[in-house]
Amino acid sequence: MSSSFPRLSFNRFGDPAEVLELQQASKPPLRPGQRLLRMRYAPINPSDLIPIHGQYAHRIALPQVPGYEGVGVIVDPQSGRSTGRRALAVAGDGSWQTFVTLPEERVVWVPDDIDDASAAQIYINPLTCWVLLTQWLSLTAGDVLLLNGGGSAVSLLLAQLTALRGIRLAIVARNAAHRPALLAAGAWRVIDAPQLAQMTNFGARAAIDCIGGEDGLQLARAVRTGGDFVALGLLGGRQVDWRRVVDELKLRASLFHLRKWNAQAAPAQWQMAFYQLFQLLRRGELALRPPAAIYPLHQFAAALRHAAQPGVNGKIFLTPAASEADAAGDRPPK
Repeated sequence: MSSSFPRLSFNRFGDPAEVLELQQASKPPLRPGQRLLRMRYAPINPSDLIPIHGQYAHRIALPQVPGYEGVGVIVDPQSGRSTGRRALAVAGDGSWQTFVTLPEERVVWVPDDIDDASAAQIYINPLTCWVLLTQWLSLTAGDVLLLNGGGSAVSLLLAQLTALRGIRLAIVARNAAHRPALLAAGAWRVIDAPQLAQMTNFGARAAIDCIGGEDGLQLARAVRTGGDFVALGLLGGRQVDWRRVVDELKLRASLFHLRKWNAQAAPAQWQMAFYQLFQLLRRGELALRPPAAIYPLHQFAAALRHAAQPGVNGKIFLTPAASEADAAGDRPPK
């Protein structure tokens, strides 16, 4: 077996296509209380690219390996061979590399009946949506929830999860082409921005803003007084006017960061959330899109270009293996 393995890293902030570098690294040493994971697949999420651009420069030590999620197989530290047990690449080092070390108390084991592609992308978006609906917002069956950014992966996930809980989800989508998929997934309404004013008639209980700026403010105006406004994303690149949301519209405003929720969640609470998501997957109540394409790490530039294209149906995956077949070579039997 080779003594060095590929990984992606950046030593300065900027355009990912310009600052990311493919490196050869040794297998990381294991400290007590850690597990070693050999990566299979890691998706490219918008949230993976944000720190590379430098938005979180104040809390990022360089050099850094990007990637917040993925799936791999645990390696026996003595023999260096695969154990066949799969785990999620969360709460560890960056996932865009061959080996990741995980803290023992945060290892999330992947059930044998959950496929690699679903496991690799169950963290960033599905966990966020699940926590928002079950712990962050106090919503009950029949409540109206507003959401913008209708072309995002979050929209499809929230459409499914709100339908399961009897919550009426109205999604603002700029592109009408997203409408059929969102309605099929369980959305109650799919509307365009000018229709938001009419939503005040429905007494929306809460709103989740993925865009910010004026779009976020328009969404807030459609929420009833005393309702909840949650900022989840910043697709528009500008913060919403928090003063107007709180002081003028009289809404309870909050900013959701999965990283901060992770830090305060007890290990048992964290594990239970993943267990519930796995249950939804196996019952067919939650469906995740298959990857649109899978690239080996050394083709990261092509992968980034593909991920940036509009209308990509599914996430772009990275794998440290030379091919998808190699990545699945040590998959445990079903």
